[in-house]
Order: sequence, then C-alpha cells, then structure tokens
Amino acid sequence: MSDPIPITIVAEYVFCPRSAWLAFLTGAFQANEFTVEGEILHQKVHTSGEESRRGQKRWKGVPLFSQRLGLVGYADVVEDVEGTWSVIEYKRGRVADRLSDKVQLCLQAMCLEEMTARSVPEGCIYYAASRRKVAVPLTPPLRQLARHSVQETRELLALRSPPPGQPGPRCRACARSSACLVEANSRLACFRWEDWWQ
Repeated sequence: MSDPIPITIVAEYVFCPRSAWLAFLTGAFQANEFTVEGEILHQKVHTSGEESRRGQKRWKGVPLFSQRLGLVGYADVVEDVEGTWSVIEYKRGRVADRLSDKVQLCLQAMCLEEMTARSVPEGCIYYAASRRKVAVPLTPPLRQLARHSVQETRELLALRSPPPGQPGPRCRACARSSACLVEANSRLACFRWEDWWQ
C-alpha cells in the first residue's frame, strides 16, 4: 500500500480536483475570511476529550486511519448513543447539499468502522451558520462513491501537473485561488485582516 492520504484531500478532490492537486502537491493556501472562520469553529470543536451522559458518550478530535483505504484524518466528534455509533462533521457555512461533505463524512465513518469493528450506519453534518445538524445515511452507493473517490484522488496526485481549472463562483472562497487562477486574480476579492477584525 502506498503512503496514506488525508481524508480532507479526497473531499477536496470531489469538490475541485485542481484545488486538491494544488493543496497536496504544492501546499498552496491563502487565508481568507472563510478559512479563518472555519479554523475558529474547528478550534472550539477539536478540544480533545470525552464527554459522558447517561447512555451517551462523545469524543472530540478523534484521529482516524484506514489501512484498507490508505487514509488518515480525524473526526470532529464521534458519538456512541446507546451502542449506536456515528460521526459528526462541523462545517462553517449554511446548510448545503455538497457531495464533498458527504464523502468526507462517509470516509471518516469507514475509517472508524475499520478501527473499532463497529458499524456506523449514519453520520451528521453540523452547519454552524444555520445551527443545524443534518443526518446523512451512509448508504452502499455513497460508500462505493467514497471508495472510488479515494482511487481517483490517488490517480490525480500521481499527475505531474494539475488538471485544468473550471473557474466559477465558488472560486472566490477558495484558499488556493491565488495559485489556481493567476489570470483571474484581479477579479477575485483579496482577504484583508483589517476587514475581518472590524
């Protein structure tokens, strides 16, 4: 098995292959208001530890790995509610039906299943801006897509150059836009710390 790859890179591949290649192979990253907000959210959530209530346990910032899939990562929260396990992924924005979020959650659950030999039939994505938790059934088709995405990500990362970009509205929020869309930089709003802290 080749070196493990981060679960987040597979999710990024599903969202945008060019961004995933740039993130993994060049380390391209430029902070913006969206990445800062996400970092603050995850710092709050990732305080490692265990919480227990009657019939329920929660673990925060749980390291994950899968030898079968060749993945590493972490889960924001793992829950055990009366013997039923689930994974919760936190996202900074409003509720959205993003395939990349579902694949990330599914891969986290598959890693947890391999590590614990427990079934994880469902996960949740918590959208901070909406303050809403959305249940995601981890169905066989989603699991198959997640496995396929891991393989496609490995093939992408073996390329000598990134695939062509597909500029669109989502590029404004991307932390790799300065490396990805050099010709469009004049049209993309730059992040300024002064604006963020006012």
